[in-house]
Amino acid sequence: MRTHSATRNQYMKVGAMRLLASFAAVLLLVGTAAAGPPAAGTYLSTDMGGSVLTGYFSESWVAGPGNIGNTVNSASWDGATLGTQWKLWCPAIDVGPVLVSDTRDGNGTGEVTYRTTYAGGFFWMSKTGPWGDNTVDYPGTVSSFIATATYQYVLGQLLGIRSNITTFGQFDGYGDCMEYTINNAAFLGEGTVPDYCPPYMDSSCALTGLSLGGWGHAHDLAIRILGCEVPVNQSTWTGAKTLYR
Repeated sequence: MRTHSATRNQYMKVGAMRLLASFAAVLLLVGTAAAGPPAAGTYLSTDMGGSVLTGYFSESWVAGPGNIGNTVNSASWDGATLGTQWKLWCPAIDVGPVLVSDTRDGNGTGEVTYRTTYAGGFFWMSKTGPWGDNTVDYPGTVSSFIATATYQYVLGQLLGIRSNITTFGQFDGYGDCMEYTINNAAFLGEGTVPDYCPPYMDSSCALTGLSLGGWGHAHDLAIRILGCEVPVNQSTWTGAKTLYR
């Protein structure tokens, strides 16, 4: 009788544990569902009168700018810490740059513009950002990353590079998409990355101590959260700035 009683007690304990585990799983699902998707809208960076933090980026180079396999790593900067509000990492060049225009004169003064397509990548947006409800963070996958870079020359000498970047991505677990536009990604240096910039990343998304690449400041940002039916004619920065300034 004691053996049967002990066995019955064991079954009761196992049953109770399973019930508690099931209840916890239901609570987890309910909590996740209650969080809801990120709030739709257009969010501008602080230098455009909004509340999105500007940030910094690095691009590792396989052999130099424009090479297939060069990889981007970027994150917000709050003045003390990287990546507290947003991060976007691991898009890598999969098609070589395409020449858009070359306005240099006979003295080598003018601008040369290239358009470069990247593939892959991920993003993360904090639950505390203007799109969030302080419940859950919002990770996602990059579906398109296109950079249009303009090289400025005077008498054959390169003075600077500025880039306009348009990214599309989809949030994990939600039907919402994200359009991320940088109107001005300014390269500031090459080689060793300063502490306030994300480290170089290779095309496998690994941080392997790379030292070849360039880094800079990402500002004039617009993040638009919308449904995933992306229009055929992607919105331009000028249009976004006019509508939401």
